[in-house]
Amino acid sequence: MSALQKLPRIAGIVGVGASAAALATQPAIRAYISRTLGLQAPGGTWRALALLLALLNLKNLPFVWHIRLFRALVYQLYLQPTPIPPSALFEPIITSTRTPIAECDYNLHKSNSTYFSDIDISRTHLVIALMRTGIKRAAQAKRQKTHVPEGPEAVHEGSHLVALGAVSCHFRREIAPYEKFEIWTRLLCWDRKWMYLVSHLVKSEVVKPAHYTLQPWRRGKKGTENGNGNINGKEMDDEARREKLKKAVFASSIAKYVVKKGRLTISPEQVLMRADMLPPKPENWGEQAGGSIPKNGTSLETVEDAVLPAVNGSEWTWDKIEAERLRGLRFTEMFAGLDGLHEEFDGGKNGALGEFADLLW
Repeated sequence: MSALQKLPRIAGIVGVGASAAALATQPAIRAYISRTLGLQAPGGTWRALALLLALLNLKNLPFVWHIRLFRALVYQLYLQPTPIPPSALFEPIITSTRTPIAECDYNLHKSNSTYFSDIDISRTHLVIALMRTGIKRAAQAKRQKTHVPEGPEAVHEGSHLVALGAVSCHFRREIAPYEKFEIWTRLLCWDRKWMYLVSHLVKSEVVKPAHYTLQPWRRGKKGTENGNGNINGKEMDDEARREKLKKAVFASSIAKYVVKKGRLTISPEQVLMRADMLPPKPENWGEQAGGSIPKNGTSLETVEDAVLPAVNGSEWTWDKIEAERLRGLRFTEMFAGLDGLHEEFDGGKNGALGEFADLLW
């Protein structure tokens, strides 16, 4: 942001500061604030400072992360009224947040370790939004002591569980204290076992989508219906838009989830079908397509890039969804290969540099 663009913000901050200073000079106001905060009581000043510090770092107080996560879960599962059509399967869900000072490291920018807690919330919104129909059906079947559908799950005890298998984050630019940013999380692809999600942390309000499937009352950015979109109100061609968006990315993350019932793994394809997120599968499709999901769960095929349609409600056939799934799998092949890192642990057979306590013991 240029100095000229910062002037309105600076002027606003100075204006608020000047108003606060003017109010603080009034004896009646000073007395009221002192009584309310208990500044005259022993330790009153320290209590006021502690309260101020807590308010400035509300996001990092104990159990606030749990509140944020369960808020996302409850809203998407019980309060979200709009269904998601298969055409929106690969659309992102957007969450926004800020970086309080407690999340900053000694360089005074967002600490790398705190990215994951924010992405947790965004992924929760997306996973529950995509699976809510299937989750409700499974819960209803459990109450009625039936199985939907009949199959291997019928003989396996236990409840359905969605578990995070791995996560990786690649950092690009720093995030300043209290800077607002958005997390765009979407389904990337899936194989026989894993469902892969990708999250991008980006500068706030750099771009808006063409529409909001779950919030049809919200208006998308004017001019985005053709798929190119605009950034900060300026029309751009594909090349310029990609470059502008690339500069807006703070970090990108990929994660994989698995759905289980007891010890049985439920394939992502089945999960999405039960959630009404996939169109009908053509008969003998696997043989016709040459069996695009190999037994090892990862595709090595080369496919042409699939282009996401820009028109809301545009039809997605099984072939189109499969093409996009295979396009995403090209990114996950290297990510899945990192599972072999577990075997690199040798238990210190050649010695160790030392052992040190993190804090006290």
